[in-house]
Amino acid sequence: LDLVVHWMEDQNYNTLTDGDEETKEDFQGKSTPHFEIQFSFLLRCCVTVALGSLLLGYDLGIISGAIVPIQKHFGLSNFEVEVLTSSITFASIIGSFVAGTVADQLGRKFGLLSAALLFLGGSIGMGLSNSFGELVAWRLFTGIGVGIGLVICPMYCAELSPRRMRGALTSFNEMFINVGIPIAYLANLLLQGLKDDWRWMLLSGTLPAGALFIATLFLPESPRWLLKRNRHEEAQKIVRHLISTDEDPALARRVTTQMMHDMKQDMQEDAVRWVDLFKQNRKVLAIGMAFAAIQQLVGCDAILFYSAITFKEHGVSEKLALVFVLVLGLCKLAFTILASMVVDQKSVGRRKPLLIGGVGCMLGTLVVALVAACPASEATAATIVTGVLVFISSFGFSYGPLCWLILAEMFNGPYRSKAMSLGSTINRSCSFVVTLLFLTLTQAITWTGTFMVFTTFGLVGVIFSYYCIPDLAGAKLGGVNAEVCRYNLRIFCLLYFVT
Repeated sequence: LDLVVHWMEDQNYNTLTDGDEETKEDFQGKSTPHFEIQFSFLLRCCVTVALGSLLLGYDLGIISGAIVPIQKHFGLSNFEVEVLTSSITFASIIGSFVAGTVADQLGRKFGLLSAALLFLGGSIGMGLSNSFGELVAWRLFTGIGVGIGLVICPMYCAELSPRRMRGALTSFNEMFINVGIPIAYLANLLLQGLKDDWRWMLLSGTLPAGALFIATLFLPESPRWLLKRNRHEEAQKIVRHLISTDEDPALARRVTTQMMHDMKQDMQEDAVRWVDLFKQNRKVLAIGMAFAAIQQLVGCDAILFYSAITFKEHGVSEKLALVFVLVLGLCKLAFTILASMVVDQKSVGRRKPLLIGGVGCMLGTLVVALVAACPASEATAATIVTGVLVFISSFGFSYGPLCWLILAEMFNGPYRSKAMSLGSTINRSCSFVVTLLFLTLTQAITWTGTFMVFTTFGLVGVIFSYYCIPDLAGAKLGGVNAEVCRYNLRIFCLLYFVT
């Protein structure tokens, strides 16, 4: 976090530039005047909500290390391992679907508190389970909390962040998933070898869940949600905290007034039905939901969930496999941080990292697919680890952080919570299918065939991103509506190509 703060200062986020969209019509009431941001308040809020995403990363990492001793302890078949692993993803579909309603009716803060309590209770239940059925039931319970947290984090960051920092701060969603993964991998390494080590691994999930609950108690509510509930004074107080105390008082008042006006416009409709989302946003919805599906169909969750098994299957020892898995998590985190640093630069934007990372994902899975057909050897194992590393790093630079940022930017305020809830539901559904079928596919069509499937979806993802994803760096939230029309023909061409 210290690195991020210093980098933001070095990049002159608080420096007036002629090309800054927020300064072109300065003091004319049409755009927000340039102002100095109170970094400490803004980062505290975004880091707190990002802990909700950390829960998913922590479970991804913990189950990857715990699944092997769990399989030995209960004598599970490969299908039972798939059910156990994917059960939390299935439950997160339910959590994602209800998250929009919870966030709209009860607030973003209440949603995060609910996610923390569900994950906390589920971690305790999993650690104390005495049968396969109990373990699956508690993972389902935990998954609802994961789904809720996954939706609310990018929504809150996008609603609170000033426009020129929205890309970096909304990327906290994916960044903290990647923070949770290596922390969990490290916990696996430290706890491995203890009696019933898998129980301690699963019980360790109470720590991040407890941290999220305590930190959220001190979190302010989203000012946009407060405005929607006609709690104007509370919303104004929070907006004022976004402006540096060193800023000129007169300018601070004008900035606050303009930001409040923009938020009221964004949340102009008090109630939006699900049917309105499909009627008013069909073109945007088609792009957003397809993109949410592609993010998981390239295979990231399955590769992370089963990374230890993948490495062991190709000649890597159990201990060394956990070390490699830790390296994967650290690389994914590093490239997500890199993405958050460049996506708000006008020379880079959203599309370039998306296309570069998409090609990297495709090449990484292609390498694994080709090498997996070779006889087992140290060279084969090293190449497979390298291919997975390329894939994970590329995903962390592209699909991972940019999926949720782009979804948050595409929809106007009244539709955002429901659209992101639907997008997360589709995303989690695809993740569930992929993680449920991964080991079955490796047996049915071999490891080579399975990774060729991921490579094919990687190719589709690159084509889709090139033709269908507009770049909204620096644009107003919901700004895709006017721009999406020019992509209609390309969408139909792409659908024809895929068919």
